[in-house]
Amino acid sequence: MALWIGLALLNGVLIATSRAINGRLGEKAGPLGAALWSHAVGFVFLSLVVAVLFRDELERRPEAPPAAWLGGVLGVAFVALNSHAVPRLGAGRTTGFVVGAQMLASVGLDSLGRPFSPATAVACGGAALIVAGVWMASTLRAQSRKPAPTAGEPP
Repeated sequence: MALWIGLALLNGVLIATSRAINGRLGEKAGPLGAALWSHAVGFVFLSLVVAVLFRDELERRPEAPPAAWLGGVLGVAFVALNSHAVPRLGAGRTTGFVVGAQMLASVGLDSLGRPFSPATAVACGGAALIVAGVWMASTLRAQSRKPAPTAGEPP
């Protein structure tokens, strides 16, 4: 279990790092350009890894089902949306909102086909608290950046 938790934490670090990098790239190349570069480089890297390490397995595997193509489309949307949001919200706020939305969506997907339980309600509440916390922190941060009123100005 500790290995899987460690991998999940490492994944979180890698996602945050790639989000910041793609945000910078998005400022220069635009959101779709950032998605294109990210996926093109990822494709080349993964192709080399598969060619070197998994060549024999690739020959024995059946073709990917049509639903597998959806992952690539969602990946492009993920990078493009993050590349657009990070320069405007910052990496931390964007990550907070993304994590909150991921939690809400994950709870919903895990609950499909299962009866609603108190555990599901608690998980939904926890995910909603993440989103609310990020929203409140963003609002407070924005308010604290406003210049203080000078004498004679209304607050």
